[in-house]
Amino acid sequence: MWPWGHAALAYVLYSVLRRRRGESPDGVATIVVVFASQLPDLIDKPLAWNLGVIPSGRMLAHAPVVALPLCVAVYWYFARRSRAEYGVAFGLGYLSHIASDAVQSALAGEYAYTRFLLWPLLSVPEDSQAGVLAELSGFSLTPSPALIVSAFVGLAVAGLWIRDGTPGAGVLRRRFRAVARAACDRS
Repeated sequence: MWPWGHAALAYVLYSVLRRRRGESPDGVATIVVVFASQLPDLIDKPLAWNLGVIPSGRMLAHAPVVALPLCVAVYWYFARRSRAEYGVAFGLGYLSHIASDAVQSALAGEYAYTRFLLWPLLSVPEDSQAGVLAELSGFSLTPSPALIVSAFVGLAVAGLWIRDGTPGAGVLRRRFRAVARAACDRS
């Protein structure tokens, strides 16, 4: 799944969770859920593809043996600071990434690529950046059913985010302004 797919799935799950509790999505928690939805790849892909430390871009940070204790620790950290919502958002984003990677591989019939779920009990197949580069080289904006569905889903998630009041946008805008002010003050 592409990064924006992970982010969209995590945001939809987070929005639904908040709505079921009769609440609107929180701005900081929205940023946390989107960040956490990217974290397994931000850890594993460079370790595998750039540093060659692990054989697969879905291994260490994708494995439940690492992911579950990490999510519990992050939840505990935020709960101790009376921000349990951020810990929930982190866990939701992180675990939705892992689940969607496993489901996507299983649906594609690539069962070997679900073995990260049982790492280190099972080995994971080696992969390389070449597969992603080949996928990118074949990327086209010519209308296809997959492109149309992806565009529709993207617009639907953007619509949900707007309906939710664009949570996170204000937090980022304030942070960027503060950074810009600080940079101008130093000049």
